[in-house]
Amino acid sequence: MEYIIENLNDIDSLTFETGVASHLIYRTENFEYNLLIYYKKQHDNLVVLSNGAVNYEKKSPPIFMRSKWARDIEGSLIYIDDATIHGTNLNLGWGQGNTNEFVLRVYSEIIKKISCKMEIKSNKVCYYGSSAGGFMSILMSTMHTNSFSIVNNPQTDVKSYHEGHSIPLLELSYGTVENAYENFRERVNLVTAFQYYNYVPKIYYIQNQFSHHDLKFHVNPFVKSMKEKELEIEKVFFLNYFDKEKGHTPLDKEQAIHSLNLLLKRDLF
Repeated sequence: MEYIIENLNDIDSLTFETGVASHLIYRTENFEYNLLIYYKKQHDNLVVLSNGAVNYEKKSPPIFMRSKWARDIEGSLIYIDDATIHGTNLNLGWGQGNTNEFVLRVYSEIIKKISCKMEIKSNKVCYYGSSAGGFMSILMSTMHTNSFSIVNNPQTDVKSYHEGHSIPLLELSYGTVENAYENFRERVNLVTAFQYYNYVPKIYYIQNQFSHHDLKFHVNPFVKSMKEKELEIEKVFFLNYFDKEKGHTPLDKEQAIHSLNLLLKRDLF
């Protein structure tokens, strides 16, 4: 089922059938937003899943990564496609959009409207992703008070990821890296986002301790910065694992779904 809406208030009149995939499309002057929605009336929670790096040899946008997990996750689901990279050769966008429109901000407003339509409370909304999708998940949770995120090996600062991916994206979205960090830092650095929105969400941070680049450039600076700025680091729960072969590669499907469902039920922390 496909819905094309002209403004966000149109969401109020939509009907999401239980067990039926709905493709929602919303277009602005700058971007086309695509969401894949699975409503499960029997559950009182909602999981929002964001993409990591996309592989154009397998699929072309819109891409809804992990959509094959839909039956196994214990909750209603929204998969979001990163509008930032449409029409480009980039495979990572971190939901940045451009100077005129912050893609993650628009997605946040859409998700809030859908969760209200589904009558799902904010503390039952979970944002999930790995790598760039983890960054996007934490930031959207920061914009959605009382929600929480579950992330696997996320970035915490866009520029600190591998330059071959981060620099072209920042130049595409903001013209220069300097402009991104001088005028839009709350979009590209999570600790700055916490300060900007005056909110730290609960974060279940699943991290492979053998992903050395993550530890050096994302985990350690993230923790250090939160401590220095006296932010609520006690709201971040680190769940560490040790897999030398996988490194930055996210958990396997079975491990990821098991962890996700446990945390959704609050069987941990």
